[in-house]
Amino acid sequence: MIDRPYVEYAAHSGVRKMQLLENDPRRYMARSVLAGMYLSIVLFVFWCLNNNLHESPFGKVIASAFFGVGLTIIVFTNAELFTSNNMYLAVSSSEGQTSWKRTIMLWVACYLGNLVGALIVASLLRAAGSLADLPLDHALYTGAEHKVHQAALVIFAKGILANWIVCLAVRLALRCKDDIAKIAILILVVFIFLYLGFEHSIANMGTFSMSLLGNGSITLSDALYNLFFATLGNIVGGAFLVGVPFAYINPSDPQASSSAHE
Repeated sequence: MIDRPYVEYAAHSGVRKMQLLENDPRRYMARSVLAGMYLSIVLFVFWCLNNNLHESPFGKVIASAFFGVGLTIIVFTNAELFTSNNMYLAVSSSEGQTSWKRTIMLWVACYLGNLVGALIVASLLRAAGSLADLPLDHALYTGAEHKVHQAALVIFAKGILANWIVCLAVRLALRCKDDIAKIAILILVVFIFLYLGFEHSIANMGTFSMSLLGNGSITLSDALYNLFFATLGNIVGGAFLVGVPFAYINPSDPQASSSAHE
């Protein structure tokens, strides 16, 4: 089957990630921290673009298109992002190459590493005076406030949609033969979830960390409320709307799929 080699590649990637965590946890956590840092610094630029271009009819388009740079950096530097790992480990677990119990362990470790990375960047921006310089009505602060004042079901649904799209971008990038095509796919597909305002838990970590350390009005409990439901949604979207179906519709035995239709 055409997509079978990519399923095997994704499953092998999941196995390698698991082996790195178990055999060299410090190196794995370093990659997770870096992913949180990369995404958070790009996120800060995203909010600044949103704010500075808010009067332009193309402002939201430009800001949303830029955000894909964050995922591109993560993919090209082999950093570890929780949301894309929802897909990778779901594929390897569906293929029987990793267990779901160990998968959850890796997701937790990666999530915590991403959080540390977000906090590091937010702390550096605070030390640099970049957060203190932002007005109270800056897009970063109003955006954070909007995110935490949504209904739980809304956040959950937006979380599903966000990581469904992000993991589709990663899945499509697996098929790209050259780096330019891979960059284009990542940026263009990730644009969808940003432009539509869906909820990405790791991006939200950066937003909330900057808001809490800056002049934002949200509280820690507000941030945790959003992150809880956004994270659950991200797992559903990445693992069960992309990872598991990716493996299921591309079985190792091509006759398995044809016999299922007889």
